[in-house]
Amino acid sequence: MAAPGGEGGDAAGAEKMTEVSQRVGPAAGPVPASTLPAGEGGVELERVLRTLVETKAWDLSRPLPTTREIGQRFGISNATVCRLLIRLSAEGLIWRRSNGRYFLNESRRVFENEPYACLLRRLKNWSRVYQGVMGGFSQAFARDRASMLFVHNDTLVRHADTAHPPVHADAAEQRAALAEFCRGYEGRYRGVLLDEVWRDDVLREFLSQLGAAVITCRPTTVAGLSSVSADFGVGALLAVGHLFARGYEEIWLAVPFANSATVDVQTRETLAAAAMLGKPIAARNVVSVATPVERERFVARLVATRARVGVFCLEDNMSVLLREALQQAGLACPVRVGLLSGMGTDLVTERRISTLRIDYEKIGETAGEILASGKVRTVRIAPELVVGGSS
Repeated sequence: MAAPGGEGGDAAGAEKMTEVSQRVGPAAGPVPASTLPAGEGGVELERVLRTLVETKAWDLSRPLPTTREIGQRFGISNATVCRLLIRLSAEGLIWRRSNGRYFLNESRRVFENEPYACLLRRLKNWSRVYQGVMGGFSQAFARDRASMLFVHNDTLVRHADTAHPPVHADAAEQRAALAEFCRGYEGRYRGVLLDEVWRDDVLREFLSQLGAAVITCRPTTVAGLSSVSADFGVGALLAVGHLFARGYEEIWLAVPFANSATVDVQTRETLAAAAMLGKPIAARNVVSVATPVERERFVARLVATRARVGVFCLEDNMSVLLREALQQAGLACPVRVGLLSGMGTDLVTERRISTLRIDYEKIGETAGEILASGKVRTVRIAPELVVGGSS
C-alpha cells in the first residue's frame, strides 16, 4: 500500500508508460470587478450578470471576479453574492468549475479538453502499485475523453536502494512544490490526482487552490479532499485471522519504514484487528524491518523464540527480502514461521508468498471517476486474501 521498498524496484517496467506533459495555454485570471457596470444591491447585480450572458460581453476563458470583489462592487455580502451565483448556475446561465471559479455557461467548451493533473513521484520511481493505479486512471480519463498532465517532482520520493527505506519530501519541500504548481498551472487543469506521499497538513493548506482533487492508496483527514484506498480494516482482519487460523501462536508485525501515513494506518488497523480477535499483538512484536541491520535483528529474534510465529509484513518488497532472510537462517516457512504480505503485487504472488491482494487498478479507475463527477467522496476497496506457500 505504501509504496516503500518496491518504489524503485521496477523502474524498467514503469518506463513502458510514456511520460507526457501536455502544453496548454497561459492561465487566465479573473477580470477585476471594476470592469463590471457599477450598481447597488443584489437585484442590480443579477441584472448585470444576465446582461453579460445575453450580450456575451465577457472573455469566455476568464472567470468572473471573486465573490468578495463582486460584493464590494455592489455593496452586498459575500454570502449574498454566493447565493445568487449558485441560483444562476442552477439555471444554466453561469457555470461553476471544479476549482470553484464561476464562468459564463458557454465557457464550458473552452475548458472541455483540459487535462487532469497528476502530481506524482518521478516516473522511474513508479512501483508496480503506481503502474496499476495509473492503468486504472487512464481507463477512466479515456472514457471521459480527457488528457493527463504529469507534473513529476524529483524530491517527492527518493529511493536509490530498495534494500533501504525511501526518503520522502518533508513538509517544507512539499509546500514549495505545491506553491510552484499552483503558480504555474492555475486554471489549466480540471482536477488533480495526488500521490499518497503528499502530507495531509500540507494538502490542507493548498486545497482551495488545487480545487477538485483525490489522493490514492490511503485515506485522508482533509475535509473536502476525496480519497480512494484499500479497506485496511478489512485487510487487517483477513491477515490476522488467517495467521491465527493457521495455528501460529504469535503475530509479529513487520513495519517497512516510518514517517508514512499509509503505514501508520495499516499498523493501527492491524493492532485493532488483533485485539478484536482476542489475540493482541505485543508492542515488542511491532518491529521495523526497514534496513538490512533491522531485518537481521528481526530474524535473529525469530530464531531465538520457541513459539510458531506468523509475520505480517506490510509491504511486498520487504516481504521478499524477509523470505530470503528466513531461508538463509534455516527457518522453515510455513512450518516454523508464517509470512503474509500486505499488498499483493506480482512481486510476491510470483514467489507464492501469501498476501492480501489490493486492486490498485480499481483504485485508479475509481479516482478518475470521482474527479469526472466533481463530487467529494471517500472510497475504500476491500482486499482479497491470496494464500500461497508461505503460510
